[in-house]
Amino acid sequence: MKDLHIHMSGGRKDSPKEFKEKCLAAGVDGGAVFSLCPQMIRPEPGEDQRWQARMEQILEFTSGAEGFLPIFYIDPTEIDAMKQIEAAAEYGFAGFKIICSHFLPGNILLPLCSMAETGLPVLFHSGILYDERCSSRNNRPIEFECLMDVPNLHFSMAHVSWPWCDELIALCGKFNHLDEAMPGRRSRMHFDITPGTPPIFRRDALFKIFLSGYPVEKRVIWGTDNVANNYNIDYARYWANLDRGIIGEIAQNAESFRCPGCPERKFNSLWEAVSENNFQRFFGKQEGGAA
Repeated sequence: MKDLHIHMSGGRKDSPKEFKEKCLAAGVDGGAVFSLCPQMIRPEPGEDQRWQARMEQILEFTSGAEGFLPIFYIDPTEIDAMKQIEAAAEYGFAGFKIICSHFLPGNILLPLCSMAETGLPVLFHSGILYDERCSSRNNRPIEFECLMDVPNLHFSMAHVSWPWCDELIALCGKFNHLDEAMPGRRSRMHFDITPGTPPIFRRDALFKIFLSGYPVEKRVIWGTDNVANNYNIDYARYWANLDRGIIGEIAQNAESFRCPGCPERKFNSLWEAVSENNFQRFFGKQEGGAA
């Protein structure tokens, strides 16, 4: 399995070797690891949160954990954000991580255009954000509709946007329409199904994502919201087992949800797509690049 959503936080950190051993014990042999967050997002006492230091730290860490990609956690409102974007592309980062904690998505379209020009994907937080700010509006799916104005942006929306899962699926429908109406722009939206949904909501959310009629089979990616400092093996196993079971149930029952006249959906090897192949595709590691 591949884990799309692994944070690096402040404090004690496992070595890359210890980190990878824990991941493998959970059945995870690769993934994406975010750099330490910018200070404006959350201060980390005792940590150097200058962007240069955060870049250096995560590049060194992932270089010792084969199969795990470095993602640069950026605050696109910082005065030198454009310089940071250029540096991330130059130094070999695999993508950008953004949490709209103190700004709306519509206020960062210029730096997003620069990120899109690098060809690297952007991994957004979406859904309720447990911080100390009034930030929920910034992270509601409908506020991301403006991303349609960023040509060739390749992005994911994390946590199934809980509690606004239905709104996220509607946004997917909008971007699916854009794929057909404006194919030259090639903007792509993906679902990062990292937990945000409490377990009792999980089945309903995943059923809706896959069975609302949109072609999402290649655009749903699994993750855990784990931490690289001390990767929680039991936590990762729990979500893998829960999601594998739900997705197996979806594959078995998909035909019964198909409306008359709608094309047949192929859900063969759906868990393998969600937990492995779509990760590779998202980062352009699979033939044909991003879907």
